[in-house]
Order: sequence, then structure tokens, then C-alpha cells
Amino acid sequence: MRSLKALLRPAALREKLQRAYRNSELRKLQLWFKGKTLHWSLYLVLASLLTVVVLGLQHYRSSFFYVVDIEGEEIGMVRDEATVEQFLDELTGKCSSFYGMPVELEQDIVLNREYRSSGEENPAAVKEALRQQLTLVADAVMLTVNETPVVPLKSEEGIGEAVDLLSNFYISRADNKLLKTTLVEEITATPCCVPPETIYTPEEAYELLRGGKDPGEGRLLLASRSGDDLHKDEPCPTVHVRTVEEVKVVKKIPYKTSYRYTNKMWYAQSRVAVQGKAGQKEVSYHVTRENGEEIARRRVGERVLKKPVTRVVKKGTAQAPSLGSGRFLWPVLGGGRITSGYRTASRPRHEGIDIYHPAESSACILAADSGVVVDSGWDYCRGNYIVIYHGKYYTVYAHNRVNKVSAGSTVSRGQVIALMGNTGRTYGRTGTHLHFEVRLGQMKKWSRNPTVNPLNFFSR
Repeated sequence: MRSLKALLRPAALREKLQRAYRNSELRKLQLWFKGKTLHWSLYLVLASLLTVVVLGLQHYRSSFFYVVDIEGEEIGMVRDEATVEQFLDELTGKCSSFYGMPVELEQDIVLNREYRSSGEENPAAVKEALRQQLTLVADAVMLTVNETPVVPLKSEEGIGEAVDLLSNFYISRADNKLLKTTLVEEITATPCCVPPETIYTPEEAYELLRGGKDPGEGRLLLASRSGDDLHKDEPCPTVHVRTVEEVKVVKKIPYKTSYRYTNKMWYAQSRVAVQGKAGQKEVSYHVTRENGEEIARRRVGERVLKKPVTRVVKKGTAQAPSLGSGRFLWPVLGGGRITSGYRTASRPRHEGIDIYHPAESSACILAADSGVVVDSGWDYCRGNYIVIYHGKYYTVYAHNRVNKVSAGSTVSRGQVIALMGNTGRTYGRTGTHLHFEVRLGQMKKWSRNPTVNPLNFFSR
């Protein structure tokens, strides 16, 4: 057996081809026609037959088309498959340039070469059908909040930018030292494939997460290739940015009051020897906020900035002199009438008399006798009131609109000390009037002394 190398030599190969030709049927046909002369009609038949064969072959070949299918649905035929491929390349290229990202076809497009004897290509119709029916998609990442899909973005970096914008929105509003920033919800990125027009920018995603924009109908209809449910009918989850700030507040430190007693002043008299001044302290808090709203505050320390100054008041201990005559003047200028008398045995008790004057709040209240003002102030029952010590008695003037004398003052019989009013617990039933009491002067605390009927001190 000759080797493979010998068979591949040119001379040997040529010899083998010649031997095969001499033994072939073509060689036998050639020898049969050699020396024979055919009639012209036979030549005509052979030429016609050859023409028919050639035309039939050409028609057969021209009846083959590329049938274009989208997801199994036929949309038309083209003669050259390059027509469709070129159109799709141009379409995806233009869209990729427009959206600034690579895009691809979502549907499967199949070109099958088939024999259609009565078919006709229509490249324009095929292109228009492709333009109308094709859906372009791009690779993206889905921003999810607690595993709930919200919106797609180009990349994980875009999600990071949206989260940074959201955090900075609340951080920039903080006026104090920021200690910590966290997100309450878990935000993750999941790969997805969506139409490029549904992809959000970081700024749009930030506005949506902050609740600043309505995404609009259709923006969340983001059917991904994987068929993930995007909860398009659910509202966008709220994302909470939690911050911890150090807040420092300057507060007042109230001053204290100390009393120094002296027998050089009457017991009803007092004088401020040292004015009190409030101090200042800086209190530090750790304040926790969610989306700018305070949810917790914890005190972590304080520092005294300025110490308070104690207020020193000198109070008299000496017995006030007996300045009264014991014969009282009617305590309302211009008279008036008694609307409620003195009673202690019945209920409710009334330990004085009520005097009404038509002038009401402009009516002047007079000191019934000379004496020392031992109390001038306000309480819930009496409203504005004045108490005068006359030696053996105290007189009490209540429900005044305004007091015109202060504790420690000496007053003369008939001096204007107040204006009639309706302050304190009068229940609105008695109206503007003076409640006038007389109490015995046995103890320094006037309110502990028993009352007597004021009418016993007037001679009218």
C-alpha cells in the first residue's frame, strides 16, 4: 500500500484522475457521439428543453424567501436576511445612543428560509412591523426597600447617589453637630432587565423616596424579563433617614431668695437688699430624628456658664403701730349699696359684705381707716386684694380691678387704695363689686384672725 504522502504528489494525483475519466459514463457518451451528425430539430428540442430547465430552476430559486417571525407570529418576508439584520442593528444602535446605555431586543426574532411559490417580499412593511412591535430592554438594577421593588436605575452607583441625596437632604437641615446617620429601612439593588424609558435617574429616585414627586401612571409598570412582581398597585414605601445630633441648649438657673429679719422694720414691711440674678447653664442632649422630626431626646450632660446670684430680702419683725381710730369710713367713694350681707351661721358662709356701685370698675375703693398695708397681691379666691392693719383690726378689700398700694405702705383714712373690679372666684354672678371684711388683730397672720360684722364699725 502506497503511503499518504505519495498519493498527494501532483503526478500521482493527475494519473488517478485520468484513469477515473477513462472509465466514466461521460467518456462513453463522448465516444458514442463522436463521428455522428444530429438533425437540427433534435438540436432545437434539446435547446428548448435546456431553456425550460434553466427557467424552472431560476423560478424555483426565486421563490425562496426569509420569513420573519416575532415570538412565533409571522410579520412578513424579505429576500435577503441582511436587510432585517441591518435594520435591527441600526435600531438598537440609535436607541443605545439616545438612552446612553446598551439596549437589546426583548422578543425573539426568527428568520426561516422557506419556499413560497406565490410569495412577495415587502421590506418596508417588515421594518414598520418591527418598529411597532419590538420592545427594547436594558440591563439595570432594581432599587428595593425592605425587599419591595420600587424603581430601576442604571447601576448600583446610581442607587448609592439617590440614597446619598436623601440622606444629605435631612443632614443639611441639621443645625447641630451630627453624630450618626442611618437608614431605618433596608435598601438593596437587584439586577433586572427593563425598558430603558422606565429607568430613573438618581435625582428622580431621590424625589420619589422623599415623597416629593408622584411617579405617574405607567412609570412603575416595569415588567422585567424575569417576571418579577413590581407591586405596581402599591404605594411607594417610605424611607426614613434617622439622625442623631448633639444639641446644646442654654437654660436659666433660677436664683434663690433668702430672708434677713430685722426689728427696725414693721413685720408687714420688706425691702430687697440684694437683687437676685438668674444664672445660665448649657445642657447637652442627644436628639434622634427621623426625616427631620424629633422622636427622642436624651440628656447627656450640662455645664454652668454663669452662677445665679441669691436674692436677699430684709423683712421686718416689729409690731406695726396702731394708726387707726376704730371708727371706719365707708370704703367705696360715692356710697353704693350692699348686695350680700355678713353671715357665718348659714351655708354658704359670707365673712364680709359685698358693696355694689353703679360706676362699677371706675368706682374708687378707700381705706376705711389709717393703717399699714400688710398684704397686697392676688389669689384664686379673692383676685386682687389688699389687707390693712389698723392696730386692733385688719380690713380686707377683695376682687379689685387694680391695686394702687403695696405691702409696707402706710395709708390714711379715705385714701384711694384700689379700683372696684370682678377678679378672682366670683363665678360671674355678683358682677363688679367690693368684698369688704373686718378681722380682729390678734395674730400677725391676718388670715388666721376671726372676722366680725363690718357694719358694726360704721355710723351712717
